[in-house]
Amino acid sequence: MHMTFRILIVDDESAIHEVMLVYLKRFLDDFELLVASTGQQAIEMASKLLDEGHSPDIVLMDMKMPAMDGIECTKELSEIGVKNIHLLTAYFDPDAAKQAAEVGAKGVMRKSEGFASVARKVADLIRGTKEPTTQTSPS
Repeated sequence: MHMTFRILIVDDESAIHEVMLVYLKRFLDDFELLVASTGQQAIEMASKLLDEGHSPDIVLMDMKMPAMDGIECTKELSEIGVKNIHLLTAYFDPDAAKQAAEVGAKGVMRKSEGFASVARKVADLIRGTKEPTTQTSPS
């Protein structure tokens, strides 16, 4: 069965959405990029997807956003059942990484690595999750 991967990017800078789309196309053939500019919007989009029986395959979450930050948004998304959330951060902060893990984030990616690198990691993660994730894997 062929699956289109759904990648949700949550970032208040729309330039990031565009850059990531360009790089993701280099590494993945079949994906749908969903973009949200605020945490609230991300939660609404994810809820709608979940209602339709599709969870985003991976979420890239900006750490620093106005109104609702990445930590708060990750916590809310985790609570409604979104699994594969990775935080995108401009400057790495071990405390933030710890907080991120506490609210259910799977990892942290640094924007400073460059978006090509981030996109490659996303592609690798997605390719690693091709199997339906019904079986419970050890966390």
